[in-house]
Amino acid sequence: MVIMNTGTEKSSQLFSFLAPTKLLGGSNALANLCFELKEKNVSRPLVIMDEYAQRLGYFREVKRAMQEDDIRIIGFCSGVTGVPADCDAAVKKFKQLDCDCILGLGGPEVVNVAKAVKLMIGQNANAFDMFRYAPVVKRVRYGGADVPLFLLPCGIPSGIEATTRVRIVDPETNLFYNFDSRRCCAAAVILDKRLTDIMPAKALGAAGLNALAMGILGFVDNAQNSIAQSYATSAIHAVMNTLVPAMRHNADAEYRMDIYSAIIEAGVAYYNARGSIFRDIVTEVTMRTGADLMLVTEILFPHFYRTRMNEERIFKGVLMPIAGEDVYASTNFNARDKVALEHIVTFWDKVTELAELPTKLSQIGAVQSDFAAIAEAVIARYRGDDADVSNFTYITELLEKAF
Repeated sequence: MVIMNTGTEKSSQLFSFLAPTKLLGGSNALANLCFELKEKNVSRPLVIMDEYAQRLGYFREVKRAMQEDDIRIIGFCSGVTGVPADCDAAVKKFKQLDCDCILGLGGPEVVNVAKAVKLMIGQNANAFDMFRYAPVVKRVRYGGADVPLFLLPCGIPSGIEATTRVRIVDPETNLFYNFDSRRCCAAAVILDKRLTDIMPAKALGAAGLNALAMGILGFVDNAQNSIAQSYATSAIHAVMNTLVPAMRHNADAEYRMDIYSAIIEAGVAYYNARGSIFRDIVTEVTMRTGADLMLVTEILFPHFYRTRMNEERIFKGVLMPIAGEDVYASTNFNARDKVALEHIVTFWDKVTELAELPTKLSQIGAVQSDFAAIAEAVIARYRGDDADVSNFTYITELLEKAF
């Protein structure tokens, strides 16, 4: 889906929304895989997966689903950890075996590698190294094949699955490579409860708060984008109503599916915003500390939201998906932003307490002496329009508050 509003009264009314990925979710969603392959006229998949997917039998489930429709897996790359070398190995095997599509089976690292491989094939690139040299990338034309990609998340999604975003970590250079291109979009994301397992309350709590943060920012940062806001609203509502029961009944696959679906929906809204200073800060802190990105998000977001909240109507509108229609309607217009904040903080505190999540950067290995370097790196990377927060003082003060 590509929707564009080209209002002429104000330039701020211009928005675009890109969602070319089909989302399939449910207890038997995997049964649709072969149909989706045939829709794209492909039948020779390369499976990219991690140790988690292989060890827990998810690869076996996928093979069983495909055998019922006489589609045979041509090759697979296992043990993927999300590094550039994984991308190179997968591209090489894809070409050697003459595959015609890609299946990504596993966690966020697999998702990113599979999307990067699709992008590399479209760029006619045999090695990830080409992305390290910007002038080379600019000269390359999209002359390669547009390979259909199908993602089957196992465990907790990251929110990047149904977006144009790819993030690859290079441990040799300690760098994150971020790409935004429709050439890396999956044809379909298939979320099947058979590809999930029991998750501890801590993991579900961090994932749920990460989805809530993405949903709220997706709502606020897409003020003119009603389509993205609809995804954000759905995600926020699901998290607010499902996360605590999911943590208390973490063996219930239906609850897990609700949270995982919310993460993917929130990611669609979050990554449709042109730029996000919060996303850049979280990425840089994650790089510096080596901590899980979801934990960094759940620590920083309450502090960030407080500093962003103002009298604009958009922050009043957050109350609707956060607390529901009754609370929204019964709250004085001028107080809606403050009441929304109260609900967010109360919910955030409840989840972090139940899941025993860290609430300070000092608890995940952050060092105050790194804050200046983090701020400088974020300012250099940021591509948005929010000058009030894209400055050295704001970023360092935010990190100090969260420390």
